[in-house]
Amino acid sequence: MSEEEDWKWCEVCHCSHYNGECPESRKSLTGGSVDYYKVTIDKPTSGGTAYVAECNDIIEALNMTYAEGNAFKAVWRHALARQGIGKPGNTPLYDAEKVEFYGRRLVDLWT
Repeated sequence: MSEEEDWKWCEVCHCSHYNGECPESRKSLTGGSVDYYKVTIDKPTSGGTAYVAECNDIIEALNMTYAEGNAFKAVWRHALARQGIGKPGNTPLYDAEKVEFYGRRLVDLWT
């Protein structure tokens, strides 16, 4: 294999890395609070000052179930990925399949 073939495009930081190893993905996967679960609300609907909303805070404030929370997080990540702030290693298909899986569990609960 040539050295050129060892460089792979990275969907995390949108650049090439040798052997596809992205330093951003290694440091981002800590299990703790990360930027892709935060979003700045510049113009709140009800007025007031800008603030940072965190995915988990919304899940807890709404007392979401496990299935609801996981579907919500997948939609959140999917939307942020379009803005280049996605979870390292995730693909749009992965998050869409998560929404489908947890959505099915919710449907099954009510049928």
